[in-house]
Amino acid sequence: MSKTQTGVNEEDFRLLEIEVDTLAKVKFTEQVNEETSEITISPTLELSKLKSRYKKTKIILAPDGTIVYPQSLYLVSRLSGQGKIKDTNSIAKALLAYSRFLDSTHYERNDVNGNITPPECLTYKSLSKYEEEGAPWRFAEFLLLNTRHRSSEENKAFALSTAKSYVNSVIGFYKWLQMHDYIKHDQENVVTHFSKVNMGTDYRENQHDMLAHTKLNRPRQIDMSNIMKIFPRADSTPSHKKLKPMTFEHQSLFYNNIKNLPSIFSLMFRLAIKTGLRISELCHFPEVQVGKIDASELDAIPIKITETKFNKPRIIEVPIDIYEELEIYKFSKKRICNISKHNNLIDSENTDNSGFLFLSNKGGVYSEKTLEKHFSNLRRFIINIDPSWYYKVHDLRSTYATNWLRNEAAEREVGYDFLMSELANLMGHKSTATTEKYVILMNESTSQRSAAKRKNNKINGGW
Repeated sequence: MSKTQTGVNEEDFRLLEIEVDTLAKVKFTEQVNEETSEITISPTLELSKLKSRYKKTKIILAPDGTIVYPQSLYLVSRLSGQGKIKDTNSIAKALLAYSRFLDSTHYERNDVNGNITPPECLTYKSLSKYEEEGAPWRFAEFLLLNTRHRSSEENKAFALSTAKSYVNSVIGFYKWLQMHDYIKHDQENVVTHFSKVNMGTDYRENQHDMLAHTKLNRPRQIDMSNIMKIFPRADSTPSHKKLKPMTFEHQSLFYNNIKNLPSIFSLMFRLAIKTGLRISELCHFPEVQVGKIDASELDAIPIKITETKFNKPRIIEVPIDIYEELEIYKFSKKRICNISKHNNLIDSENTDNSGFLFLSNKGGVYSEKTLEKHFSNLRRFIINIDPSWYYKVHDLRSTYATNWLRNEAAEREVGYDFLMSELANLMGHKSTATTEKYVILMNESTSQRSAAKRKNNKINGGW
């Protein structure tokens, strides 16, 4: 087992990536003391010689740096044996959230009425004969309380699919605990009860369809836990409600504090919010056209990008001030040095990343995780100023779309719907059906502002 990740946050529960030998065995050796004839047994770890059996997973560390058991042991166990899986990332995130939830119950809290609630001190062993009192059910209620839905009044932390996935992972964790006798499995320690439910649609409802008998949506009975039943079956949140473009105030905070990042990441994020590039497209931004276009008398420079989602090349518009910064970066000493490292990387690893503008200090293109990490640093810094500033890298894209619609509609004096096809081309959507959510969001926002304005005028006696 070897550590492969450093630089984690030591103030909270966190994940640590490790490499595990899934075929390692403990070997016991007997040693006899010739003087006393006492027999001692010494355990040693016998490693596998097959490199293919070395697999990566994540374990959970507590704030004090200790390993969280048995959650971490369960993550390692999923790499081998019956029902083994290749990727434990989703389970690790679920158990990390569960560990944080359990820890949160060890402190006093203020309820909605301002009263102090004493600590409950829940652990993974906190079960009773009533499933609603157990830690797993309480965790599900916590997730449901913080899950986005149609009537949400504010931004919630979890999507419905994420919350349900987390609970399923926790239930799987408890099945493993019961199987290996880490917890009692009796009527006084109930995790959850299961019952039969019908899933799917009866194909007989399509009796006028000549191919109805070939449909795969026939009803089937499955075992569903009572915990899962507290969640709605489908995510009822409209697609436009899931968008989170920055407000004007939050955009000001973004621009005022982006300078706290290394200059290369400041440039990349400002490029994203001005062009609507996806994070993968940002990592693979082409360099060939930068510095070769006559930018005189232009407000925006057309750049063709080819490394896109769905392999659909498109032309984006880069504002002149950002383009000039791209030119300066392209011919900077730092990037020229990184190009030489890139050439060495090609010789040693046969990995050619030529043609891309942004190169790391190792000579390769930046990974999406690297960009997400630096954006997380920016978010952490701004939250200290304004706790409501919670955005992800992808929100730069929706901010670009709403800004573009607002500016173009005002300049051309047209409705947002008129601009839908043009925005679809700029953002690289396969169809305008994807773009429509931005138009709906803007139309809804405009209607709400108009209603508020009429209400204020009526209150003030004006029309």
